[in-house]
Amino acid sequence: MKQLTRRSFLRGASKLCLGLAGAAALGGCAAKVVEVERVVEKEVTKIVTEIVRETIVVEPTPQVVEKSVETKVEKVITVTPAPQPKVTLIADVTNSSWTHFAMLVTPTFEEMFPNLTIRWRRLSNWDEYPARIKVSQVSGQLGDLLEAPPGALLIQWAEGEIIQSLDDIIRNDGFDTSGILGGVLRAFRYQDKQMGLPFIGSAGENLLLYNKNPFDEQGIDYPDLSWSLDDLVEAADALTMRGSDGRVGRFGYAIRYRLPDAYPMLHLFDAHLISADGQTSSVDGQNGVECLRWAHDLIHVAQVSPSLSQIEGGLLEMFCDGKLAMLRHDLGSLIDLGRALPDAQEVGSVLYPKHPSTGRVGASASGMAYCIGRNTELPYEAFRWLKFMASREMGVQMFLGGYAPPGCRAASWEDPRVVDLFPVCAQVADGADMAEPPRLPSNLRVQECQDIWNREIGPLWLGEVTPEECAANIADQVNRVLVLPPDRSV
Repeated sequence: MKQLTRRSFLRGASKLCLGLAGAAALGGCAAKVVEVERVVEKEVTKIVTEIVRETIVVEPTPQVVEKSVETKVEKVITVTPAPQPKVTLIADVTNSSWTHFAMLVTPTFEEMFPNLTIRWRRLSNWDEYPARIKVSQVSGQLGDLLEAPPGALLIQWAEGEIIQSLDDIIRNDGFDTSGILGGVLRAFRYQDKQMGLPFIGSAGENLLLYNKNPFDEQGIDYPDLSWSLDDLVEAADALTMRGSDGRVGRFGYAIRYRLPDAYPMLHLFDAHLISADGQTSSVDGQNGVECLRWAHDLIHVAQVSPSLSQIEGGLLEMFCDGKLAMLRHDLGSLIDLGRALPDAQEVGSVLYPKHPSTGRVGASASGMAYCIGRNTELPYEAFRWLKFMASREMGVQMFLGGYAPPGCRAASWEDPRVVDLFPVCAQVADGADMAEPPRLPSNLRVQECQDIWNREIGPLWLGEVTPEECAANIADQVNRVLVLPPDRSV
């Protein structure tokens, strides 16, 4: 396969739709349709087909030995198996970049399994997708294949018997799930049942992005995996540049604490917005207050991070303009920055620093999974597609084509073709393996709880409340939401 240059890859990869956490809440950025150059499509299909042909196992033709008692002669009769009837799998999925990749590699799948064909029924945007699935269920026309992010939607589909557990299928098939990122796989479990098999994995915004120029100017070593939050604060202080009038010309670091993007930071401090049983808020506990105090002090005590009034245009814009040395973000932003920054300002990346006392890693397990419709008559045939898309090569090709992150397997994220372009991907795999999904309210009012957090964080950023007061305000309002009836609107 012709090697993609870094520049051509970035042109395609900048179109990635990596807002999986937003998709999990069915809000934020919607999944995007991505068009790629025909040459890329041909190359993807070519390499996938070649790999499949090299790895497919051809079973020997069965033989029947017929014995004749009278003549005591044995003869071998070759029996040609009867051709399997061709069946069609109906896919009810979203109009997303990864769906267009799936459609691209469908011919390879059908070549691999000649008795199976996939019919991609009407594709839907995220805002209409859940409602369409409900209508299909009521009308008895639900497809064999569905897709879902972890969280409220997956739970509602499991409770509403729209999708089925995969545990018996996985066990009977003998499918080995050990290579799939552990945190991502667990994110698709409900009541200890596997309700979906991921084909995309995400650890949330768990990268520390940094401009190399400020580090070079100050003679400071670039961040590495040995860093803790203490090292981050020390470097942020050294990289913050103030003029003679006290105005900050460059901030060392930027705080980003809006949900769902802030979940990795909460997990880093072992803090949670919701209790383990989903009945109350736990953000006003010791760990939650510590998490908020760390952010508050960087803005109002150390003054190395911009307050709301000091943000000019946006944090990514400040980063590109050299007014910000470091910030926490995700792989998609790293790809975009590599394209947007001028050549003189190179951007580096590393897994976000660990907690100095506990060694915890900041990550939030998310992604996208294929599920099997509850009433399908073809569960094992549908599972073949799930396994196909959860393979190492599918993850690599999705990424190289600019369709999605590098799949759901550590082997995909650590593949030399991926790491050669973005070495930090190998580190992300470790973080995603240990990640956990955000805890959900028992009544599934996720968006309302997140809105409270995002609204009450503002006064903390402005210095109008203490971390303790902020945590108490959030907990009080979230607890009022948690006593409301379950939300079935998703």
